[in-house]
Amino acid sequence: MASTITKTINIQTSPERVWDFLNDLANWPQWAIHNVFSATPGENGYWNMEGPRGMQHVKMLSNKKFGILDQEFNDPVEGDWLVPCRVVAGNEGAHFMMTFTKPEAMPDEAFHQAVQLIEQEMNKLKELLENN
Repeated sequence: MASTITKTINIQTSPERVWDFLNDLANWPQWAIHNVFSATPGENGYWNMEGPRGMQHVKMLSNKKFGILDQEFNDPVEGDWLVPCRVVAGNEGAHFMMTFTKPEAMPDEAFHQAVQLIEQEMNKLKELLENN
């Protein structure tokens, strides 16, 4: 059975600002500090993202009206996966949520380590958007 984990962070800025920043994949190296070293536009709506496991290809499946920022990943090591993400309004700004379901090819230990790194990246996102 697949492991699924949802992580949420509250960011004290508008949901529109969070959505706009995240939907622009050129911004990802600023906050996805463990997983994205560089990001350049690729073919068919995908972006080429150099990371610790080599070149990944990422496509946003986004809808601003509904706060959707789903990410389709093609990873050379751990396989393909979809990461559903949402930005919703809250009393204190925006809530950003990411849901991770472990790809079949990814070992359990690697999945849980990746989720821990994502928590650090989400904190970096919060820091960037609240302090700039």
